Amino acid sequence: MITYSEALAILTASARDRRLPVEWVPLDQTLGRVVGQEVRGAEAIPGFDNSAMDGFAVSSEATQMASAEHPVRLRVLGTIMAGDRITERPGTRRENCFEIMTGAPMPEGGRAGALNAVVKIEDVVVHRASDGRPESIELKRALKPFENVRERGEDFAEGQTIFRPGTQLAPEHLMAAASLGLAKLPVIRRPRLAFLSTGDELVPYTTRELEPGQIRNSTAPYLVAAGPRFGAECRTYGVVGDSPEDFLKRLHAMTDDGADVIVTTGAVSMGKCDFIKEALEHAGALIRYHKVAIRPGKPGLFAELPSPGRPVVFGVPGNPISTVVGLRFFISPYLRMLAGQPAELPLRARLAAPAPKPEGLRCFFKARLECGPEASKVTALHGQPSFMVSSLLEANAWVVFPEAGREAVEGTEVDVYPIFPTEDR
Repeated sequence: MITYSEALAILTASARDRRLPVEWVPLDQTLGRVVGQEVRGAEAIPGFDNSAMDGFAVSSEATQMASAEHPVRLRVLGTIMAGDRITERPGTRRENCFEIMTGAPMPEGGRAGALNAVVKIEDVVVHRASDGRPESIELKRALKPFENVRERGEDFAEGQTIFRPGTQLAPEHLMAAASLGLAKLPVIRRPRLAFLSTGDELVPYTTRELEPGQIRNSTAPYLVAAGPRFGAECRTYGVVGDSPEDFLKRLHAMTDDGADVIVTTGAVSMGKCDFIKEALEHAGALIRYHKVAIRPGKPGLFAELPSPGRPVVFGVPGNPISTVVGLRFFISPYLRMLAGQPAELPLRARLAAPAPKPEGLRCFFKARLECGPEASKVTALHGQPSFMVSSLLEANAWVVFPEAGREAVEGTEVDVYPIFPTEDR
């Protein structure tokens, strides 16, 4: 039996040799995907100097003597609207200006021309012609160069790195990419997860009345529903009974279908019907570990298959919460490694009440996290046995206790993880 840290080291070494390929995907299909290579912008944003508000484009130099006692008067030559294209410089003198709308291009290119600032319309006195057109304005204060001007490249410089490998794309990333005209992005191909349940006792969850000894298959619908939240494409291959021969047939089918990660539930402990380890060895798999010093889920195993594409196998115990912990704290980190993402960092919180735990085992317990104005507190819930699903409905987090000790002491600062991983920034 190895420690959890040792198991993660084995998973890290395995994932390093199995990084998933990069594919170019339309921007509107990349939400939640992981960037596979550096992305640079090909242009500057904004692409031109433009006004940050409605007002008048002026020469900042011409306003330096303006005051309430001695306002400066400027003649208005015209109006520039957002979307207007200025193809020629008007040859404006400092004592002239232009009415300008938010987002409209500066009349002389801003930095390159004399009109290099914008005064807000509410900060001037406007003198209008009989038809309502502004003829001149009076300013009562000086403006700084480029005041109220959005300069070219102020948001994104040309050639700037926008996304780095490992970035998980959120809506704000899509906004940035769209502003730069990036219609497709290079993202890591989604890992393909294949799920297989084992056990003669399992019956479909739709079974209305159970015969003695039967159990509804609750882990399969959980895995299929939860898998996409870990960024994976998921497919279930049903249930096999306690038959190594049937298991191997299904194993070959999952491998032939291109699975990257195969997840089996049940038959990994030390009982008479726990055949997964021996069957994998018969198929030529390398068992990298079997049994980890954790609770729940101690009998879990990890193996590498020798077939083309080299899928890996996670064998997790069949009890529902052992399956959940296997997905959250073994398979999820492995998927992050395949995508080149950094390890997920835990939150830290104070334990609100003492919690008993077994000596020598790292524990992943269902918990309730409360975030207060001064500190966060977490409580390990009652009902921690691996068969108990009811307490999972009350949980909003996992609290992790280290191997040492028989009790986690109240007030101790502990690691806490959300039920599902949050998006990385």
